[in-house]
Amino acid sequence: MKILVTGFTGKVGYQVACYLQATNIPIVCAVRNPEKSKANFGDTYEYVSLDFSDVNTFDRALENVDRIFLMYPPGQNLQFDIFLYKAKEKGIKHITYLSLKDVQFMPFIHHYKMEKLIKSSKIPYTFVRAGYFMQNLNDFLCKEIRDSHRIFIPAGKGKTSFVDTRDLAEVSALSLIDEGKHINKTYVLTGGEALDFFDVAKIMTEVFKVKIEYTNPSVKEFKQYMRTIGEDEEFVNVVVGVHMPTKLGLAKGIRHDYEKVTGKKPTNIRKYIEDYKENWI
Repeated sequence: MKILVTGFTGKVGYQVACYLQATNIPIVCAVRNPEKSKANFGDTYEYVSLDFSDVNTFDRALENVDRIFLMYPPGQNLQFDIFLYKAKEKGIKHITYLSLKDVQFMPFIHHYKMEKLIKSSKIPYTFVRAGYFMQNLNDFLCKEIRDSHRIFIPAGKGKTSFVDTRDLAEVSALSLIDEGKHINKTYVLTGGEALDFFDVAKIMTEVFKVKIEYTNPSVKEFKQYMRTIGEDEEFVNVVVGVHMPTKLGLAKGIRHDYEKVTGKKPTNIRKYIEDYKENWI
């Protein structure tokens, strides 16, 4: 068994690699630039070059592996159909694909199309459909929390069933280690509670001993501010889109698939904030 881990430099892929490495499962991490990754993450991991827009990288990346943790990366002209054809040709036994909660209702997004492509390939799969990442709070929301003590995002008063990417990684890794138990299964992973960003700000205030406020800006206010600090317009639109389901009250659904797979309760947001506290203060 050897597993190809894509998305290694992202939130979930890195956690999948850490989990598998800790269980002594052989892995190779697919990255665009192996030398850069080695400089950033060290030589603890084996790296291979993979660019989904360059079919010439596919054969090498798929050598001597039999399972894949697959993520959809940013970029243009992605050749996933050819990659999946090559994977089938190479005898890949299982693909675990990180997808999106409620994707079955969103045929216009790439995750919906990717799930269809994977099913069409006839390669056994597990779909891990993720809710809203807790880690977004120490990613693109981090600077405003750290510098201005505010959560500044146009998510309205809607609730979100926040999920820890470490939980996503654990289920993904388990589905690759013992794929027979998870063949052609779909898991929807959320946290165990639905919270709004006022709740999150309150918990942060309690943990940090510093007042954190959720300012609940309008979309217009958010875009105007982002423009004044020089944020890329395309990125800002993506951030607005990510939070629109919460604003519309569509992100609060809770599922218990994490507990079914692992026998444990999902990580709650207070534990996550305590674990990553140093990112914000």
